[in-house]
Amino acid sequence: MTKITLRKDTAPDSECASTTPPRFLLGISLAGFAAVMSLLLAWEHVGGLALPGCGAGGPCEQAANSFWGSVRLGEFHWPVAFLGLSWFVALTLAWIITGGVLPALFRYLVRLGALISAFFCVIIIIEQTLCPYCIAAHVANFLFWLLMETIRVRQRRFLPALVSFSSAWILATVAAGVWQAQVQAAVNRKGEAERTEAVAKMIERSHQAPVPGEGSHVVTAADDEPEPGASGDREPAQSAPAVPFEGRYRWGPAEAPIRIVLFTSFQCRDCRRIESQVTQLRQRDDVAISMKHFPLNTDCNPQVQRTSQPNACWAARASEAAGILWGTEGFWKMHDWLFEHQGVFTTTEELLDAIRSLGYEPGDFVKVMTSQETLDRVLADADEGEEVGLHFTPMVFINGVELKGWYSPNALVRTVEQVAATNPPARIAAYDHPPKAVEKYVADWREEPVLDDLAVGAGLSRGPADAPVQVVMWGDYQEQGSCAADAGIRAFMESTGQVHYTYRHYPFNSKCNQNISAERHPLACRAAFAAEAAGALGGPEAHWQMHVWLMEHREEFNDETLRAEATALGLDPDALLATLDQPASAEQVTADTQAGKKLPRLRIGVRPGIWSIPTIFVNGKYIPRWRLEGEDVLTLILREAAEK
Repeated sequence: MTKITLRKDTAPDSECASTTPPRFLLGISLAGFAAVMSLLLAWEHVGGLALPGCGAGGPCEQAANSFWGSVRLGEFHWPVAFLGLSWFVALTLAWIITGGVLPALFRYLVRLGALISAFFCVIIIIEQTLCPYCIAAHVANFLFWLLMETIRVRQRRFLPALVSFSSAWILATVAAGVWQAQVQAAVNRKGEAERTEAVAKMIERSHQAPVPGEGSHVVTAADDEPEPGASGDREPAQSAPAVPFEGRYRWGPAEAPIRIVLFTSFQCRDCRRIESQVTQLRQRDDVAISMKHFPLNTDCNPQVQRTSQPNACWAARASEAAGILWGTEGFWKMHDWLFEHQGVFTTTEELLDAIRSLGYEPGDFVKVMTSQETLDRVLADADEGEEVGLHFTPMVFINGVELKGWYSPNALVRTVEQVAATNPPARIAAYDHPPKAVEKYVADWREEPVLDDLAVGAGLSRGPADAPVQVVMWGDYQEQGSCAADAGIRAFMESTGQVHYTYRHYPFNSKCNQNISAERHPLACRAAFAAEAAGALGGPEAHWQMHVWLMEHREEFNDETLRAEATALGLDPDALLATLDQPASAEQVTADTQAGKKLPRLRIGVRPGIWSIPTIFVNGKYIPRWRLEGEDVLTLILREAAEK
């Protein structure tokens, strides 16, 4: 009788269907770690978490908002973080169910996943979006793949792996979808409330009696109206301001019951969402539509601080060149082509081919597009956007009233239908007068919801506790805007005695503020600690005096000047510096930054919590914008709050 000896690589299924415990646990750890990193990124995406090292404007936000941050199918966007979360959760469960022995098909899927991680790592390097959580997930994915390649498998356990992987993928995807839907529903509710309020203002404005001298002509049946899409060159029947509120190329009649003006950009994602509704409205004969440019590109828009739309200027100038050469029809044909192609053309020949496809011969198109005239037109639109308080695109006006809540589903179409249903009289664009930026800024604060308990746990307050004006500001002693706002608040407080002012720390330095990703202000933490140390040694008065000194001496702040100020306040300089370095001085700073992190979403499109400094509240209402050249918006808001 022959004795049979089993080789290790032909062992029964019970031996070969699982890997060694260390490798098995390592596989769980790697896949699970990648799943956790993806979960954190997904959580930040839906706005419920501010990741340390990935704060406002940080690499995680840049990666999420980039072209590669989500999968797009028309209007449907699915964040890559959600795809990663579903994938790694499913992979972890499949690994556990099969005992660390993935069948051949799944091994190929893991290899594909490693290639995808390699692709995204290249994108991260090229675009310099060095998101630490993205990188950690990709590294874990690479290591998981390498681990899998070290395990030799002869037996197949396809069905358990398929069931576990598919079930986990579906459940994780559904959970992420429900999660995002809940967040989006809250955004939509806010948008609908804003839109409803705007509709009421539009209806009221549309039916107001004309003011003498305004564009107040009411169209009658006898009037000869131009056809929709025509330029409408006929002079109005009444005197009117020389510059009506309207773009250069109007779609629709010169006089219309519904007059829409959009500040937009061909490379703006939200603008493309609105554009699909504009296309529907162009079928109506009671609507006049025109657009103005506001590219987020410093080459043609001095109102923005950085370029996030690299081809937006040339796209805007291309549309203006088409208008110059071929009139209103040419402008709108080029407008439609540019939105269809997301404002991108990589070569001159591609653009010229597009012109031919629109039925025109290019001729001098490039010469006109690159002329000073097209640049001046875009610059003029950007300046006008600044004059009406524009701070994001799209900005939409109907009959001179801003359409807030434009981001709620089909908002523009529904708003036009509601306003049109009231049968407003047809008027020309000169009738429409949007408020100037200063009025808009104050109105934006006025319309904000009231947030309670903003000052709970704060360490520094000044003024009567029952003052009619309650101000809470999160700021940074090393940030110019914080210092300017603080000076304005203190000046109003000292002149009126009607302000209770609470200052809360938000240093723009990741060493003492985990909610942000950079050390933009190297001395910010030390300045904040100095204020707290002064309070600990000298009480509330010393705390306040040190606060004032830090705000007024931002540029001169260092240990030497701090020692001199400590002496002036009657404090021991050595004791102040020693106390500054104690953990107790950081406790209030941490408490303030954490309180800032817990604030709700203050503006659509940004995560909850603080995303810029200073963040100011007056009587519980957030001030979205308070700086405007030549205008003291903050004092206007404080004065209005005091008068109520």
